[in-house]
Amino acid sequence: MTVVVAGLVHNAEHQRSKLTNPQMVFVGNQLSNIFTDVLNGSVFVILGLVLIRLLEEDIFNAQTIMAILVGAFLYVINVLVRYFYTFLTEFRHNQKRAWTFSLGGIHGAVTFALAYTLTEETIKLSDIHFALLASSTLIILSMVVPTFVFRFLLPKKVADLDQIKEMRKVRKNMVEYAMLELDKIYLPEPLRRQLLYDLKAQLDEVSMKDFLKEMNTTVRRPDLKPHDREFRDEVFYRYAFRLERNYLGQIAQSEQKYREGFLKLYRETLMAEILFLGSKED
Repeated sequence: MTVVVAGLVHNAEHQRSKLTNPQMVFVGNQLSNIFTDVLNGSVFVILGLVLIRLLEEDIFNAQTIMAILVGAFLYVINVLVRYFYTFLTEFRHNQKRAWTFSLGGIHGAVTFALAYTLTEETIKLSDIHFALLASSTLIILSMVVPTFVFRFLLPKKVADLDQIKEMRKVRKNMVEYAMLELDKIYLPEPLRRQLLYDLKAQLDEVSMKDFLKEMNTTVRRPDLKPHDREFRDEVFYRYAFRLERNYLGQIAQSEQKYREGFLKLYRETLMAEILFLGSKED
């Protein structure tokens, strides 16, 4: 209970204090995502090992069948409780959203973890196996059932392959737009060549020959003074990335079905700008 309350308080505090220290919040989010992926992966590895050990001897005995039925019953109760709660409170009698919320997510991981902490000193081994198998059934059903139900409940999304193709096209047009706009202003030739190379790198279209040539030029070229490097990054590179974001803003409204891809591309552009603006601290 304490962990749950602490998690709720932390989430609320995190939502309302993002701008207090944005850099720290960003780093914390990345670390949290890494730990979440590692722990989620560990849970399913353990789940697989436990299922194999539980079922390798006799999969059709009465206790195993009863545990599976209990797990299925718990899943149904879990879904119904979540549905009626959200239907009556959160979504104000919106059945579709209530069913989406009740079916979404993987349930039973905490129950599985608690069952796994039981020892033979407090409960019989057969009962431990029963609890593990029942909670495992709950987890598996929470993964399998939404896979089929959401195909009819949720609006169809753009196929991943179509999304990737469209975003490649948008990325290419975005970079070409920035290049055309940069041609309209004066830039020293070495800086123009370097800037265009970095923009092309966003498309992953830089050949090994061009890469080696640019690396050789970078090694031979004397380092810019801190003031000149700061001026280059904050004026010219910031302007180039702003051009890219402006292009995305111009076409975003007409491509709503690719919204997820647009947001990802927009974040990547912001990240690229942060890398250049942050390089002066190195």
